[in-house]
Amino acid sequence: MLPMHSFDPPLSRNQRAQLRALTDQWIARAEALWGRRLAPVEVRFDLTGAAAGQYRPHPSPCIRYNGMLAALQFEAFCRHTPAHEVAHHVVARLHGPGRTRPHGAEWRAVMQAFGLEPRRCHDYDLGSMPLRRQRRFRYRCACREHELSATRHNRVLRGERRYLCRACGELLRPEG
Repeated sequence: MLPMHSFDPPLSRNQRAQLRALTDQWIARAEALWGRRLAPVEVRFDLTGAAAGQYRPHPSPCIRYNGMLAALQFEAFCRHTPAHEVAHHVVARLHGPGRTRPHGAEWRAVMQAFGLEPRRCHDYDLGSMPLRRQRRFRYRCACREHELSATRHNRVLRGERRYLCRACGELLRPEG
């Protein structure tokens, strides 16, 4: 049983079933192309924000789809997103997770073998999507002002990371 999430995408049961079936079809196609069995993939519809899909290899393979985006542009979503995410799964199974760049040569080769253009980003209309934007924090170095995302800012505060200016090489310091 999948855990309940606070976000309930407006996809119908039929649309969810179609996306699961498309995912399985692309996996079957990859198995035929590469002549090897691939691990089954959990399919979830809990992704939010601007991303159409996400592949996670650990702890077990999982493809997360953005249900809101899929519902708003279902046909276009079905044409590209399942193959895109399955291509990540194929690359992880053939080369090992984390051993290749996310949209590197191996991923592009899988997309081309699928007969699709290896596009890294989607071009779906996000106009009606409720998007959350990360807060930015101002930092300085010797030569200019920088803006760090909330994620990077919090890493600095916790002492987990230090960021250097690419131009002057100086450590970035929070303003204020």
